[in-house]
Amino acid sequence: KKDELFALTTVGDFLFRGIKTGAAEWMMINGLTSNRLPPVFRENGFALFNGKQDTSENECYQVETGQEDWEQHTVITKWGKDSQSLREDLSEAETCTWTGKYCQKWWPNADADGNTGENSTCNQLRGTDGHQFPPFVNKNDQED
Repeated sequence: KKDELFALTTVGDFLFRGIKTGAAEWMMINGLTSNRLPPVFRENGFALFNGKQDTSENECYQVETGQEDWEQHTVITKWGKDSQSLREDLSEAETCTWTGKYCQKWWPNADADGNTGENSTCNQLRGTDGHQFPPFVNKNDQED
């Protein structure tokens, strides 16, 4: 079958179930690339949200309810891999390859003021995950 630049597929396959033809198929069977793909792609093919249906892998958040301060509603206060590892900053967070073989600190470098670790502005949790904002946020407001 001739490979086309623009594949004809369903929305469900492109977003969730996976495409196994064309370039995606080539990557799945080619010896140079097949072993470098995450398992979910090797099994299902390419999908934009492959493996992300109703899941959050290695992500756990503590979010403000707004009960004490309505302006803090939906603001993320802690983050971790699971509920037992929640932290108030990202100073101990790591980014890893999909195999987990190679990991490094999320932001090990100093910020603009020379602060590192938990004091670095780069490691601070600020705001929401973007799905919601606290009420009464004005577009001219600026976060600290």
